[in-house]
Amino acid sequence: MDEAGVWQGLGLYDPGAPDAEERLALLRFLCDLGATDTELVEAQRLGRLAALGGALVRRGSGPWFTPEELAERGVADVDTVRRIWQAAGLPPVPAESRELSSRDVGALEAFVAASTVFGEDEVLQFTRAVGAALAAVADASQALFGLTVAGDLSAAGASDLEYAQAFAEGSQMLVDVVPDVMSTLFLHHVDHAVDRYLAGGGDEVGARVTYLAIGFVDLVESTAMVHDLPADDIADALTAFEHRATEVVAAHHGRVVKTIGDEVMFVATTAADAVEIAVALVTFAEEHPALRGLRGGLAWGPLVRGYGDYYGPVVNLAARAVKEARPGEVLADLELVGQVQAATGLRVGSPREHELRGFVEPVVLWPVERRAPGP
Repeated sequence: MDEAGVWQGLGLYDPGAPDAEERLALLRFLCDLGATDTELVEAQRLGRLAALGGALVRRGSGPWFTPEELAERGVADVDTVRRIWQAAGLPPVPAESRELSSRDVGALEAFVAASTVFGEDEVLQFTRAVGAALAAVADASQALFGLTVAGDLSAAGASDLEYAQAFAEGSQMLVDVVPDVMSTLFLHHVDHAVDRYLAGGGDEVGARVTYLAIGFVDLVESTAMVHDLPADDIADALTAFEHRATEVVAAHHGRVVKTIGDEVMFVATTAADAVEIAVALVTFAEEHPALRGLRGGLAWGPLVRGYGDYYGPVVNLAARAVKEARPGEVLADLELVGQVQAATGLRVGSPREHELRGFVEPVVLWPVERRAPGP
């Protein structure tokens, strides 16, 4: 029986259908990429036949191994594979499932080697940070594809074959180009991370503590904006805010730690830089046609260093301070203000006492801003 007959028997192909020729071309295209009949049937059941093209490109060629086989080869035992995959934010691979490639073997060997140097628990923590970052990159890649290529294909009424070809082409770029770009950018980020480590006290204060400025900036009336504006306008406004935050923080040698809804958390190596970042973002929000304004909270002191995050009382203080700030205002604690007062071009306003959640005594906070230019 020829391939068309086989596919007809599997329910993948109907020679009498209006799109029979197109379906046959799609199936042949996917088979050329390495699809098995079982994969074709499952992809059709899930309504993902066109998307299978991208999955096949990302998967690459074999050989393929089960976790049990890798354990027998001495690469890593089954339980270690499970712990690594879960730490990376991935579903565990069944012990008998042939899903692991030679690339996975290399990654597992690197994990085992690193564990002998740094300890398995610490490397698992690092893996969690890497996994979270890569999950965000992966989601961003799908947003990029969906907002551009897929959107154009949908508007043009493209066929499933054209979708499959686009998925495959896009995935080929992910395989061939993105890892090199990430590797290059990663080393630049390491350089700046080392600078922050040294600026925060380095080994003198211990690996778990760093002395930096911590800041939170929070969009004002974002809930009302969500209800008042069309979805596209909201997305454009929030994207513009995130872009500007990333640019401004980087320009002042800081780092965006994370975005939490309509709030951005960042660190900076000097108090003056932290103020400049917050004030610049306040100005951006005031001038943006859709945003309703922004407020900021800043603090300085010992931050407890996590794997890609920061914790501790100083972080809590800045997080509470931003909620006390008025629209267009940036509030700072005593430690940060003490350094800002000597900075050229910045001004400290009159202090106010605030009852902050989690703090027993009232906390004094000062508004800080850029000094108005003289006449």
